[in-house]
Amino acid sequence: MFSLELSTPAKEYFENLKQYLLINFGETVQRESLTKEEQKLENLKSFPYIGIKASKFSELLDGYYVLLDKNEYIFYQVDEKEKTIYIELVLSTKEDLIQKIRKYF
Repeated sequence: MFSLELSTPAKEYFENLKQYLLINFGETVQRESLTKEEQKLENLKSFPYIGIKASKFSELLDGYYVLLDKNEYIFYQVDEKEKTIYIELVLSTKEDLIQKIRKYF
């Protein structure tokens, strides 16, 4: 199994999500949603190549993968030697994907 490392922007995304869910939907929805997020990341640790090659979105993303679902895009790299998945960026599907990618990468 791989380990996970989150970049500062990825950590900020999850912290903002945590606060957003609590403020707008309450503790129960927050807890359920965060549990789903944790399960998604645990699954990624077991199956690091479950995402698609992110270069489909932009040449800037060559060497990255993206895990997609109805709410977000998780951009990451896999280091086979270190057995580590580096989560670089997490974006809501409601954001302008191309603009955010150009800004970050």
